[in-house]
Amino acid sequence: MDTRSIISALDPCRTDLTSLGQADVGAPGFGEPWHAQVFGLAMALAQAGVFSWAEWVETFSTEIRTHPQSGIETSEEAYYRQWSEALITLLRKTGAATDEEISETAEHWRRSYIATEHGKPIEFRRDLPNLPDIDDDHHHHHAPSTPAEPVSVSPAEA
Repeated sequence: MDTRSIISALDPCRTDLTSLGQADVGAPGFGEPWHAQVFGLAMALAQAGVFSWAEWVETFSTEIRTHPQSGIETSEEAYYRQWSEALITLLRKTGAATDEEISETAEHWRRSYIATEHGKPIEFRRDLPNLPDIDDDHHHHHAPSTPAEPVSVSPAEA
């Protein structure tokens, strides 16, 4: 495997792609920054020859069939979960990343997520100590602290 071509394909300073808009390359909009990153990573690895586009389509299709959208996720959440898992499958299959590298990187992302202040972008760091998981009961769809009073309707006056 030619790692120089992989590094070149992943170079964020490439200028040959800056004039292309999303419509020009057929790229979807992205709801989260990591959606764009995982999408771009798969595209760059395919362009670098780490795997063929036919391999990508087969792997992604298999992931969609075997792990469809669950009842608790949006179609966008399911799509990028499936995209990420397909990419991990191909990284393992091609030897571009080992299970250990994938697990270690996932752990550093977990730590980075936990260490990031709510509402701020996550900055990936490898220097964080082991951090306990956040409270599983915590979610970001906060209800108002005081329940709203019912709206009362009075009859119209003439």
